[in-house]
Amino acid sequence: MQKAIAIIDSELVLLETRFTHPERFVKEQTFKSDLYIIPKSKDLGIIALAEIVESLYLSQKILNNEGKPASKSLIGDKFELIFNVSFGDISDKTCEIYKRKPFNRTKALDFLRNMIIRKDKETR
Repeated sequence: MQKAIAIIDSELVLLETRFTHPERFVKEQTFKSDLYIIPKSKDLGIIALAEIVESLYLSQKILNNEGKPASKSLIGDKFELIFNVSFGDISDKTCEIYKRKPFNRTKALDFLRNMIIRKDKETR
C-alpha cells in the first residue's frame, strides 16, 4: 500500500511540474533547414528529389539507426526536412518516375551529372 501511495505521489509531482513548466516537456523539432527546392523546377523539382530518394533507397547503402537499409519513407522524410518540401506519399512520387519514358527516368540524376561534367570542363 505504501509503494502505491509513493508512486501516485511521484506521478502527482511530475504532473504538477508539467503544468507549471510546460516548456521543459515540449519536444520541438530542433533542426530547421534553410534550404528550399523550387517545387516545379524543370530540372530539379519534387519529382527530381523523389528520383534521388528512389536511387538511394534502391542502392541499400543508406542505413537506419539499427544498421539496416533505411526505408524509402525514412529517406523521403529526411529529404522533406532538409529541403522544406512535402512529398505526400513518397511512393506516389516515385511511381511517377517509372511512368516516364525510359530515356527520361533518370532525368534529375543526368542533370546533376552534367553539372559536374560542365564544372570539370571549366576548371581544366
